[in-house]
Amino acid sequence: MHEIIYPYFNRDRILKIQTLENLRDFPRDVLDVYSEDLSDGIVCGLTPQIDKEIITFSKGIVKYKGELYVINNTPTIDYGVTEIEVLIKLNFYDEKKDKDYKTRLMEITIDKDLEIKENQIEIGRFKLKAGAYLRSDYQDLYDFTTEYNTINVVHVLYAGYKEPTLSHLILKYFAKEALETRTQNVMDINFCMMALNSGRVERDVILNYIAYKLEEELKPSSNEELHDSLVEVLKVIKRENSGLKRRRVADKKIILD
Repeated sequence: MHEIIYPYFNRDRILKIQTLENLRDFPRDVLDVYSEDLSDGIVCGLTPQIDKEIITFSKGIVKYKGELYVINNTPTIDYGVTEIEVLIKLNFYDEKKDKDYKTRLMEITIDKDLEIKENQIEIGRFKLKAGAYLRSDYQDLYDFTTEYNTINVVHVLYAGYKEPTLSHLILKYFAKEALETRTQNVMDINFCMMALNSGRVERDVILNYIAYKLEEELKPSSNEELHDSLVEVLKVIKRENSGLKRRRVADKKIILD
């Protein structure tokens, strides 16, 4: 039989160790149960914003080696000219234990080494020219992979069911551009509504949607390949609906009496 304990805090009662442990463990237990089937990666947040020479990441939750870590501040890091591609990495250091606490230190660094080590996850990458600033305001879906002066989150692994998936930012940009064509395709509309209304779209859903739209066999793909395929799908949607938009413009008439 499963026992659920809910502590009371009443006058004249002794505060017990078990009560304090219950308070400590309950939030962690809820998060662990909620994310049990999620892969490692960013669960939510850690979205980059650029302010001149500083990159600020939003608060977030990360799953690393099966354990959740809540980043409840807004970490920042300075950046400068690189001329080559560099990775923004979240580094996890060994746990430290004393009589009162167990502590794991995390640090955001910018690294020229493009290899992700066992204690690191990627949270972005960029290549910055002299005299330029980084930007995180994308013009369209393709712009996520612009080579210079744009922070690239395509390669970042976001936690998904059993395996990581794409950033919700990429999928929302895709959905907005696709819906702007006023597509009547039910599959396109459903996928776009899912992307706009959800914090996560599972990798299998993206792969199956791409396979249907591009009339290809279902195959494993890297994040970069998924983004490239979504760009191609968007071209298909725009091509399919370009005549519809022209017809709507032609149908508009002005009648003068």
